[in-house]
Amino acid sequence: MEGMATRRPLERPETLAARVAKALRQDLRINPVANGQLPSEPELAEQFGVSRGTVRQALTILEREGFILRRQGAGTYVHKYISRIQTRAEHAYEYTDLLRLAGYEPSIQLISFETLPITAGMSAQLDIDLNSQLLVVRKLFLADGEPAIYCQDYIPQKLIIESYENDELEQPIFDFMQQRCRQSSIQNMAELIPEVATEELSQLLNIEPGKPLLRIDEIGYNGDGHPIIFTCTYYKDKYLRFSLLRKRM
Repeated sequence: MEGMATRRPLERPETLAARVAKALRQDLRINPVANGQLPSEPELAEQFGVSRGTVRQALTILEREGFILRRQGAGTYVHKYISRIQTRAEHAYEYTDLLRLAGYEPSIQLISFETLPITAGMSAQLDIDLNSQLLVVRKLFLADGEPAIYCQDYIPQKLIIESYENDELEQPIFDFMQQRCRQSSIQNMAELIPEVATEELSQLLNIEPGKPLLRIDEIGYNGDGHPIIFTCTYYKDKYLRFSLLRKRM
């Protein structure tokens, strides 16, 4: 592959507390607790086979999300309204997980991939010089076999330090980056942009030209705060709508 760089260590993996928070969130959606009250911290620690400290950290994550409410002297409760929301704009889900949460069977169709010279705009977004190249991957994500999401990923070629087979680009892009770039996107900065379908987008997403779409442009940052990927994604509102929890500061 072009632009191979020196091998670097893997980014920090997801913390145990984050994994417990994710598992607990899923469990509570599938099996709601009586009266909305969570088991005690010792009971949760035993259930997940972790320490009480890890459970406490996991609950703090869910509290920040608004998923649970802690009531002094009364216990911890699931927020009955927030917990019903399946797609949150402030959460960075894999697209297949988003569609699955919305009740669809997801699949991926690789449209194209190519290596291109970087543009001035993308150079600024990813903070790399104009002599760089980008791997551009275009994919459709289908819901029950119908186009629902169109995604374009832009990865600096110099970050790809492992050779790969073309069919690996069909997998979720963050899996590809962990395996072949030894990089993980820890935080994403997103911009939500209303758009209408062009002729090209209408053909890809099987909608009429001029139909409204939600476009989200995102820059993914690694654990050191460096931008490692730019993603432009178009969503059909027939399949997905996003909610955003806003808190007074």
